[in-house]
Amino acid sequence: MAQRKRQNNGENQKLTIAFILSVLTSLGLMVTVGLMFQSLETKEQAKIVAVNAKQDAEKITVSAEYVNLIARHVIDSSVSRAAIETYDETNGPNIQANQKQIGEAILQKYAAFQQSYPGLAADAASLNYEKVPELLTARNKTLLGEKKQLENQVASLTSQLKVVTTTQHTNTTQQLTKSSTAVASAQKDLADFRTDRQKTAADYDTAIKKHSDELAAKDQQIAGKDTAIQNATQRLSDQEEKNLVAQLKARPKSERFEIPDGKITSVNEASGIVWINIGSRDQLKPLTNFSVYPATQLGVMRGPGDIKAKIEVIKILDGQFAQCRIIEDSINDPILIGDQIYSPLWQRGIQVHFALVGFFDIDGDGKSDRDKVKNIIRSAGGIIDAELSIEDTADPEKANLIRTGNVTVDTQYLVRGSVDAIINIDRTTYNRFEEKAKDYNVESITINSLLNYAGYKNTRDAVGLSRGFSNDDPKSLVKPVLKEPSKINQLRKPPTRGTDGAF
Repeated sequence: MAQRKRQNNGENQKLTIAFILSVLTSLGLMVTVGLMFQSLETKEQAKIVAVNAKQDAEKITVSAEYVNLIARHVIDSSVSRAAIETYDETNGPNIQANQKQIGEAILQKYAAFQQSYPGLAADAASLNYEKVPELLTARNKTLLGEKKQLENQVASLTSQLKVVTTTQHTNTTQQLTKSSTAVASAQKDLADFRTDRQKTAADYDTAIKKHSDELAAKDQQIAGKDTAIQNATQRLSDQEEKNLVAQLKARPKSERFEIPDGKITSVNEASGIVWINIGSRDQLKPLTNFSVYPATQLGVMRGPGDIKAKIEVIKILDGQFAQCRIIEDSINDPILIGDQIYSPLWQRGIQVHFALVGFFDIDGDGKSDRDKVKNIIRSAGGIIDAELSIEDTADPEKANLIRTGNVTVDTQYLVRGSVDAIINIDRTTYNRFEEKAKDYNVESITINSLLNYAGYKNTRDAVGLSRGFSNDDPKSLVKPVLKEPSKINQLRKPPTRGTDGAF
């Protein structure tokens, strides 16, 4: 029993020892594992620190290379600005900010340095710090050479100036000696002259009185001769004017309007355009109107019935041709090539002179068209020599006579409006105006007839067929126009195609 008990106690001790050993083993394993984990964490942190240190080292290297490139570019231009910019674009994120600022500041100062030496190099971009001493030395040598040349020129000019000064001093001394001698001689002559002058003055006063008396007598004779010459000149002038008036009265009026001004050279009915053989060489102006006569018509302006159409100049093509638009024609009697054109407002190469008399109302509205008439005449190149007109016949306060200019031998047409109001206001002035026009044989024509012959489209209604043509009638006189037949079913031959569409 005791043996068995001792045996059990020994087993229990073994188990206890075994348990203690197992506990100690577990604790050792736990400590070992903890130490292992602690070592691994320390190594990972060391690795991160090593990576960061490597990146910082790379940034330092890249930044140092960036600054190095800039230094090489500034010192000896061995690196171009383009290479620096390329390096910056490639490695920009890895360049330290402070190094980037330093590099940009160096480049700015370098650019300012290059601009501060504009005369050292032809290409300022290639200038660097290494070249400055060499370029300055070369420039100094050049300036020293130029200085030496200038010193030589100054020495030469100084020598020449010395010679010139010596020569001028000698010449001046000689001239001064001669001048002194001349002055002494002049003083003696002056004394002699004063003595002679006193004697001459006395003789002069006597001669002046004598000649003054003779001159007064001659002036009386000349005045008498001048009066005789003026009287003779006036008589001669009056006689010449009488002779000229007689010649004008003897000249047939048909000579003034028998010859046409030009001809139609081409026609385009489709566009309403014609071309005439008058241009800038004949002093033709745009907006000048012409009446058109048949090519077989002998003479023009003999009656309104001879007018077949009216045209207006719209463009001067050259010295001999102009383009016109058709403002009035007839389908039964169209404009043809060779038709004659004429306007009493215009003559080839000269200006037509006019006189105006009366109240002018060309559109029948009862209001004065005086300014419009004058503008029509002047736009065609005409000249208004004289005018006797009024602005308003209805308002007595505005019915004052407008009297300007004078009828001359150059006046060709007396353009008449309504003269009743003028006669009522001042018959004497009106009669003198008319007598002057008759003395110079001026052709009298109503304003509406003038515009009709000049190719202007009348704004009033056409007069009847039974009405005659009279230049003494101030009312509207136009060529009777029949109603044109309908063109809807009328067959017309199309114009021949050409380079300008005319036929």
